[in-house]
Amino acid sequence: MEVDDLRRRIEPLEKKLRPIADKPVAFGPDLRERLRSLQMPNDAEANQTLVEAIDLYSRSDAAQREAIREIFRTNRAFAWAAALPFPPDSPARLRQHLIHFSIIDQGRDWRDAILWLRDLLRSPYANKDLVNEVAAMSGDWARDQMLRTISI
Repeated sequence: MEVDDLRRRIEPLEKKLRPIADKPVAFGPDLRERLRSLQMPNDAEANQTLVEAIDLYSRSDAAQREAIREIFRTNRAFAWAAALPFPPDSPARLRQHLIHFSIIDQGRDWRDAILWLRDLLRSPYANKDLVNEVAAMSGDWARDQMLRTISI
């Protein structure tokens, strides 16, 4: 898969996921109950496309990685909904989760991204070599956060 192929795979998923991502949540006295009933979409095709995007990103040059980050910025519903279908429970899987973080590159809210990164770096598989490897693939913001957080 190449960057243009990835874009062509993500765009229809974006159209399918956008109504879910954009659905308003009305505030009111029963908000807590309604929020409990809401669930993130678990779209197998979106999740598999994310796995393939991570693989492509990990073997791409800097210009291609920036193009992939731009695809995710442009297709925000896909970026929000797609999730890796496994936990970061091994060094290889943690690496994939860190690359996902690198692709999202702070996303819509940098505060959420920092919390996400801190959760990932609590893994027993997190180490400076792994973080430095993924940080080197990242855009400026994600790289700075990874390098700053791993030193804490």
